[in-house]
Amino acid sequence: MEKDVLDVIRKRRTIRRFTDEEVTDEQVETILEMGMYAPTYMNRKPWHFVVIRDKELQERLGETLSVRPYVQEASVVIAVYGAPDISSTWDLDGAAAIENMLIAATALGLGTAWAGSRGNLAWKEAEELMQAALKVPSGFRALSLVCLGHEAKTVPPHTKDERYDKTRVHYGDWSTLNL
Repeated sequence: MEKDVLDVIRKRRTIRRFTDEEVTDEQVETILEMGMYAPTYMNRKPWHFVVIRDKELQERLGETLSVRPYVQEASVVIAVYGAPDISSTWDLDGAAAIENMLIAATALGLGTAWAGSRGNLAWKEAEELMQAALKVPSGFRALSLVCLGHEAKTVPPHTKDERYDKTRVHYGDWSTLNL
């Protein structure tokens, strides 16, 4: 694996403060393209993406989800949807696409935050808000939001000492640790 790829993965951080600088349409398209390179069960590609640049909607979503200020400050928010009738793994496929998008954005020098999820109590309300505001057809489910923007503050890359935990790695069976 190329060292550059490993460095980008280490550099990917959740960014919760963004500048006013815009993310270009070209950058958004590249990020979406990279998301669509993610693996999907039986290549069904159950995902759909809605690019949001509506500050009023972002404000309402941030308030609904109680996440501030990154949903509101992001230059772009991408709502990631899936089609459960196309694939029973729509949520896993969407999560793989999101991870690709986060890494791609980092490689482009952008900051990202992954916001909201189906397990969150406020997500149902946010999903209903988006269903109406984004004119989402029935049958599609919102998985999460990807917030994109230029970092207001540079955050250092992760380090192996900070993230890698040998006690969480088992070889052969659970009783064998990598110590």
